[in-house]
This record gives sequence, C-alpha cells and structure tokens, in this order.
Amino acid sequence: MKILAIGEVMMRLTPPNYKLIEQTTTVDLSFSGTGLNILSGLSRNNVQTSLLTGLPNNAVGKAAASFIRKLGVNDQWVHFSGNHIGTYFLELGYGNRASQVTYLNREASSFCQEEIPRELLRESILNHDLIHVCGIALSTSSVSRELILETVKIASELNKKIIFDFNYRPSLNQDTDHNRLLNDYKYILSHSFMVFGSPRDISNVFELDNQTSEELVAKLFEEFPSIEWFSGTVRSENDTLQGVIYQKDTKVISQVKELTIYDRIGTGDAYAAGILLGFINNWPLQDTVEFAISCAELSHTTFGDSPVLDESFVRLYMKDPSAKVYR
Repeated sequence: MKILAIGEVMMRLTPPNYKLIEQTTTVDLSFSGTGLNILSGLSRNNVQTSLLTGLPNNAVGKAAASFIRKLGVNDQWVHFSGNHIGTYFLELGYGNRASQVTYLNREASSFCQEEIPRELLRESILNHDLIHVCGIALSTSSVSRELILETVKIASELNKKIIFDFNYRPSLNQDTDHNRLLNDYKYILSHSFMVFGSPRDISNVFELDNQTSEELVAKLFEEFPSIEWFSGTVRSENDTLQGVIYQKDTKVISQVKELTIYDRIGTGDAYAAGILLGFINNWPLQDTVEFAISCAELSHTTFGDSPVLDESFVRLYMKDPSAKVYR
C-alpha cells in the first residue's frame, strides 16, 4: 500500500542547548511538515511513501528535497518554483518554560504562492492508495487552500482513501472567514476515511460547546458517514499522554504514558504514523493504539520533528520499557 502526502515543507531553525534566539549565534537547521513527518515514520518501516509539495527553485529548495530523500521519502512529485520557503524558529522549552515557535513570513512560501500543476497532482494521486492532507493548508493562503480542496476532489473521483489531519490552529484563523473555513472542513470530512484530531478540534471548528468528547465524536460519525477512523491523543497538565481510536461503535484507549520531554514538536505526527502503520498492516486496534502511543512517547525523547525510531526499537521498548541498554 502506497501513501502520498500533500503539504508544506518548512525550514526549522533551532538554537542549541535550550537557548533563546537572543542568546545564540548558531542554529540547527532541518526541514519538517505534518505530512513529511508522518511519511518519515512510515518509510523507515518499509511503507512506500511520497510527498507532493512546492519548494523554491534555488539551493534552499534543493537542500529541502535532499532532506526529504534522506528520510526515505520519494520526492519525484516535488514542484520547484519561486524563491522562498516557510521558516520558523523553535526555542525549545525547559522545565516550566514552554517551547516557543516564531514563524517568518510563512504565507510567502513557494507552497503558499506558486500553483502546483494540476496534471502533476492528478498523476501523483493516481499512483497511490492513501492520500494524506492537512487542515493547516486551508488557512495559509488561497493557493494552498485550492490545492487541498482539488486534491480531495480528485482523490474522491479516483476512489482513493483520504486521510485528514484536522490540525486546526486558532492562531492561523483569526482573520479567516469562519463560514468558508467551516464549509471547507465539512467538504473534506465528507470524503475522508480516517481523521486525526481531538474532540476539541471538533468543538472549535463546528462551535459546539458544553458537549462531552464522546458526544462530539458521535456527531462527527453521524454527520460524515465516510469516516471509519477517528484517532488522537489526550495530554494532561502533568505531562502524561494517552491514545484513543474511535470507530463507529468502538472506542479503544491506550495505556497512560508518563513523558520525559526533550523535544515535543512533531510527536503527534509520530503517533499518526503509528496508527497508519497499524492500519496498513491490519494489526488489532488495541495493538495499533499501544504501538502508536509508544511512538509518540519515544518521539518526545529525540531531537527534531520527524520520527527516527523504527518498529523494532519501539517493540523492544514496549516489551521492556525499563531497560537502559538494548543488545
């Protein structure tokens, strides 16, 4: 089973040693994005993965493409045009100080400004079984919005399974026409097979207040019968994490994990990759959610957005979480 993700790749700049921007003269440079991160978690477990995105036609874009390939993701569907990549600084939190993300002119990126040829889009979708799209692109620009909506239209016409990541960001939608955004979400959800998100996402997008998590998820399944999976994580204030899978008449929850946090960015993508790996391999639901939450837990202990631990390591950890050395 082959999976294609359509989404933005951004350049991440991270000051070393938990420093703030004003304290450093050097940064660690990497590339990330929701789709790319999920594909990274799948590719290292022998799933055929591809990314369709727009990158600048310059040395920075070529470096990003090289990074994509290094993660084991096929970059043949990358479209090079324009001269800018979305960039953000990540000041890693420590102790009681939260991490802080600062975006730089994201809406001017090649992905957000340069149209990807529709023949390239259709051909890429035609060559894959699963299509992953992310809700962030509905809010970053009119170009990225139209790309995602067209992706869903084409994928539906070709009977592909659509994986939708809510990724609703209130900070990106302060000036957005909420009715238009609501209609966009409804359109994508009406064609989606699997959805990643949280009951809070459902509440925020559809403005449903004073309802329990189960009531919100039940409304989602009722209104959008194409959805067969809804999955996400529940994080507590004392740094614990739990995974949950909902199906129409089923709810499966994982163990509660106590977190040790080195780098928290991208951990939800590691969870999503674990869920997708379980789906692709037809694992039992309980095993799938336990594996996925272990992926998310371990992702908190590694540097960078993209998952770097394969199934064999995660399984070793699940079998013996107290071990200090695996031999």
